[in-house]
Amino acid sequence: MKRFSIILAFLSIVGPLLSQKNIVIDTTLQRRILEEHNIERALVDVPNLGWSKTLEKFAKEWALVLAQDEDIYHRDQSLYGENISYFYSNDLVLGVTLWNDEKSVFVYEKIGKGFAKYGHYSQVIWNTTTEVGCACAQGKSGAYYFVCNYNPPGNVTGQKPY
Repeated sequence: MKRFSIILAFLSIVGPLLSQKNIVIDTTLQRRILEEHNIERALVDVPNLGWSKTLEKFAKEWALVLAQDEDIYHRDQSLYGENISYFYSNDLVLGVTLWNDEKSVFVYEKIGKGFAKYGHYSQVIWNTTTEVGCACAQGKSGAYYFVCNYNPPGNVTGQKPY
């Protein structure tokens, strides 16, 4: 009976984690994600981003939580900037493309109340951000939850992106 109780306890902890799966971002995909970021950054004359394994690991933890919850919301933290998207395509570059599409409503101004419409894009092009790490997990529904974290973070209230 004790073994059965241990197995049940294990499944209650691990079981929820089995309903989502990590999507591997290999070096080719890393380059494509970085390129999608850096093309936009070049258009506003800010330096390219580099890839961070530390930020990738941080993003992976959160992508798995979002896939488990089948929801998108920001992690309660202030260490890094964070962009999140979800979609039903296995082309993960789409996540960055969606953020870059906010350029059409972007207003070059100090970050304040109005930035909610273009905050993903302004994080992508934030001039003092030097590195990014991204991860993705797929939920039970088939949705892909794509997270990128940025260091140093952007979207600083009262400052312009570049």
